[in-house]
Amino acid sequence: MTRLSLDRKTLRVAKLAALAAIVLAAIIALLDLPVLSLTMRLLLPAILLLLFLWAAWRFYRRALWTVGRRLAFSYFLTGVLPIPLLMLVLGAVGYLLCGFLLGHLFDDGIIATHQQLENTAGQRLAEVRQGRDPLDAVGEGEPGIFAYYLDGKRLAGDKRLPATWPDWALPPESGPIPEADFADRPRGESPPDAPQPGLFYLDGEPTLVAHVAAGREGVLAAWAKDLDAEISRRAGVWTVIHPLAREDNEDSMLRLQIGTITFRFRPPGQQDWQDARKFFLAQTAPLAQGEEPPLWDQPLLMWAEAPGPVIDLTSGAEVAPYYAVTVRGTLRTVRRELLSTSAELDASLWMALFVFAFLLFDVYVIAAIVAAVMIFTLSQAVGRLSSATRAVSGGDFSTRIPVKRKDQVGELQRSFNSMTEHLEELVSTATEKELLEKELEIARQLQQSLLPRDLPGGESVEFSTLFAPSAAIGGDYFDVLSLGAGRLAVVVADVSGHGLPTGLRMAMVKAALTILSADGKSPVEIFHRLDELVRQDRRVFVTATIAVIDLHLGVVEITNAGHPPTYRLRDGEVDEILLPGSPLGGLGRNYGHRRLELAPGEVLLWLSDGLIEAVDADNKPFGYEAVRKSLTGPAASATQVRDRLLAAIEDHTGGRPVDDDRTVVVMRYHQKLETTSGD
Repeated sequence: MTRLSLDRKTLRVAKLAALAAIVLAAIIALLDLPVLSLTMRLLLPAILLLLFLWAAWRFYRRALWTVGRRLAFSYFLTGVLPIPLLMLVLGAVGYLLCGFLLGHLFDDGIIATHQQLENTAGQRLAEVRQGRDPLDAVGEGEPGIFAYYLDGKRLAGDKRLPATWPDWALPPESGPIPEADFADRPRGESPPDAPQPGLFYLDGEPTLVAHVAAGREGVLAAWAKDLDAEISRRAGVWTVIHPLAREDNEDSMLRLQIGTITFRFRPPGQQDWQDARKFFLAQTAPLAQGEEPPLWDQPLLMWAEAPGPVIDLTSGAEVAPYYAVTVRGTLRTVRRELLSTSAELDASLWMALFVFAFLLFDVYVIAAIVAAVMIFTLSQAVGRLSSATRAVSGGDFSTRIPVKRKDQVGELQRSFNSMTEHLEELVSTATEKELLEKELEIARQLQQSLLPRDLPGGESVEFSTLFAPSAAIGGDYFDVLSLGAGRLAVVVADVSGHGLPTGLRMAMVKAALTILSADGKSPVEIFHRLDELVRQDRRVFVTATIAVIDLHLGVVEITNAGHPPTYRLRDGEVDEILLPGSPLGGLGRNYGHRRLELAPGEVLLWLSDGLIEAVDADNKPFGYEAVRKSLTGPAASATQVRDRLLAAIEDHTGGRPVDDDRTVVVMRYHQKLETTSGD
């Protein structure tokens, strides 16, 4: 908890420091410092961008922390967002196609208008060639202005047209022009593969020009009426041809540069919208007073064209390579042009498209429902797993998740239940083990309390001992009992087996031996009584040695019941005292006995078989002979003898763990105990 608090405090300090640094950088950027301000102006946007990205990442992680939100967000990215994006792309593509259609209609309109003008000019030339007065034939009339030329000079017609035949016009051809070439062509119809005519400038306004020549004669015609209205009428779309930029209207023109080409046109205004609405409303059924036209008939579609070039009619020079045209149309216009060939076929196609779209919508709805169910069920399963995990982390190992799924998530839930079950068993086992260890610790302390704490000492004798059980509780036992009148009893016993049962039997033997010794029983009598006690449990036996030492006389009497020999050290030599006998609880009741007289400086050593049977890495036991060799040598003190034996065994085993109880009792006899009145 403390570490978490420190982390939060450090993060808060870091945020405040970052905010202070940003504010300081902004202040320095606003100041007029020579180099530092410029540096901060360059660094501040990058710092703000990094800060924004960091904040976005933090928001992303916090907002999408749960699995359900992540799944829903992923479905939104893959299943929902592409649909409006696709619709947007399709809308843009559809709008572009509609724009191309409007541009195509404009091209048809301007070609048809030019063709009408050319047909009229051809008819006028045919009339002149048939004998009509050129002045009457090319006078003011529909749909434009005309001029008659002979040998390249204007003889009659509108004076706004060039006085001489322009160089850009086709040269006069020899032979007459058949009248049928103009009379038989329908009005306004374009010839096959007719190119789009260019615009000419006449009195500062764009117009169309047509010319027809035959031999030495020719007629030049220019459209003099409202060209926009005529093209709109023929094309069925609202068309506005923008005049080229002049000094008086340069500020009102918009410029669009694509590569090296610059287009200049007047931006559409409210009046253009109103004029376009009137144009299209005139093509539909009349509306009631105050009624708004439907969206179907609104001029929502707008397109721009940039055909060219623009030529000055008088000089023939190119004024501009392009001119700008704005074309407006309605959805009804697009439908009429695209789907007006066959009503029955169109209805069938639309019905098929509707059915296909409905099926796709049904598929999408079903997919959305399936995705929503999957997201809900998966997030619910993960939520249950998360809640169960928190419960387990809180110590409730009995938590289980109801499993109904038959997928990987269900397998994960079953694995979690199996894990918590094993954890519960492990915790229960660990608890039982802990309780058992506590009980064993109590038993071990109790066993340690049964061992003698204050060994006799002084000028007469010296003791040194070792008790090393292989488990928490061992089966070995030793004791040094005071029998009064300067007499001691050294007892070393070994109960077969290890662990708690053996320790309990050892405590029973200890209690019985203490009672029998206090009653003044002899070692043989004690062994007989203990043998009866041990035989009650036929699964065990006990080896024991009792040595009764009379410190006044310097005499020791050793009684052995199947225990390893007693070792006697004097003058650097080792005497192995073998006293064969029957173990307590075993076959027979024969016990070895021997009486020894002690000389000052002699050492007696008793040990359990755990030291003799200690094995090395090759499983070779230490053995009796090795015990003799390790004990050979000076015996300055009982502790020296004990440590010498233990060091030899340690070298033999190489530090291997103890696999049997080890007990050593070493007594060094100094001198006889002087008799006093208190003895």
